[in-house]
Amino acid sequence: MYSKFFKRVVSKGTYRPEIDGLRFIAIIAVLIFHVDAFLTLYMDKPSMLSKIWFTGHYGVPLFFSISGFVLSSQILKTKHFSYKQYLIRRIERIEPPFLITTIVFYLLLSFRDGFDSEKNYSLFRVLTYTSNFDTNLINVVTWSLEIEVVFYLLLPLLYLLAKDSIWKWSVIALCTFIFSQFYRLPFLTTYFHWFAIGIIIAILETKKPYTYVSELLGQTITLSSLILFFGLAHYETLLTIEIIQPILLFIFLYGILIQKYFLKYLSFTPFTIIGGACYIIYLIHFQVISVSGHFLISIIAYRELLALVLVVVTTVLCLLAFPILERPFMKKGWWKLKLRNHKFYKR
Repeated sequence: MYSKFFKRVVSKGTYRPEIDGLRFIAIIAVLIFHVDAFLTLYMDKPSMLSKIWFTGHYGVPLFFSISGFVLSSQILKTKHFSYKQYLIRRIERIEPPFLITTIVFYLLLSFRDGFDSEKNYSLFRVLTYTSNFDTNLINVVTWSLEIEVVFYLLLPLLYLLAKDSIWKWSVIALCTFIFSQFYRLPFLTTYFHWFAIGIIIAILETKKPYTYVSELLGQTITLSSLILFFGLAHYETLLTIEIIQPILLFIFLYGILIQKYFLKYLSFTPFTIIGGACYIIYLIHFQVISVSGHFLISIIAYRELLALVLVVVTTVLCLLAFPILERPFMKKGWWKLKLRNHKFYKR
C-alpha cells in the first residue's frame, strides 16, 4: 500500500529497473565504505572485513558511468534536443534536495558549533559547486556531485563535436586522461573516462549487439568483471585505476545493458527502491551514519555486526526521507504544477 511512496517517478520514456539495480550496487558500496571509515575512526577493534569494505569508494566511478549512460541515452533518443530544456530538467531534479539538505546541515552545524565566517564561506563554496577548489565543511560527500554537474553542462556541447561516433568519444576520453596525468583538474578531466564508458555503452545500445560467447560464459565474465573491479581497488596503481578497472567496468556494463544479463536480479524490487532513492541516500547518508553510529556503538560491541546493522539502519532512515526530500522533485515540471495550484487557490 505504502510502497508507491518509495518508488521512483518516471517522467519520460520506459522505466528500466536494471538501471536502479546498478545504482543500488553503487550506493550500497559507497555506504559500506563510509560505515567502515566511521568504525575505523571510533572503534579500537580492527575489522576482518575492512579490506573488503575499503573498496566501496569505487561505487563513485560506477555512478559516473551510469550518469554517462542515462543522459547519453536521453540525448540520443531526442529528435529535437533543447539545451535550455535539458538544463531546466537537471536543475529541477537535483537542486531542491541539494539546497534543502545543504541549508539544514549548515544550520545544524552552526547551531552546534556557532555561526562563523568559515562556515559561511564553506556554504558559499558548496552552493556554487566550487568546494573542490577550496573547502567543504557542510557535506563532504558532495565533491562528486560537483563533478557530475560539470559533466551535465558539458555533455550536450561535446555531443555537438562527437555526435554518436564511438571513436571520437574514445579520443576525447583519451585526451582528457593524458591531460589529467600532467594537470589534474579537481572537477572533471581526472574522472571523464568513467563517464565516457557510459556514453560509449549508450551509443552501442543503439546498434546491433554482438554475441560471441555462450550466455553462461557471458554471465560469468560479467560477474567476474564486477568482482575484479572492486577487488583490484586494493592495488591502487596507475595501471589498475586508470586502465584495468575502466576496462572491467566497461565489460560489466556491456554485459548488463547490452547483453541483458542478470536483469531479473537487478530488477528485484528492494534493489530498485533503494537504487531509485540513491540521490537522497547519497546526500544525507554521511550524517545519518555519524548520528546513528554514535548511538549504536555503545550498544553493539562486535564490529562486523555493528557494520551490518549500521548499513541497514542508515538505508532505512534515508529511505524514510525519500518521499519528502526527493520524490516530489522527480516529476518533470513539478514547479509549474505548484505554481498553477498556487494561482488557483489565490483565486
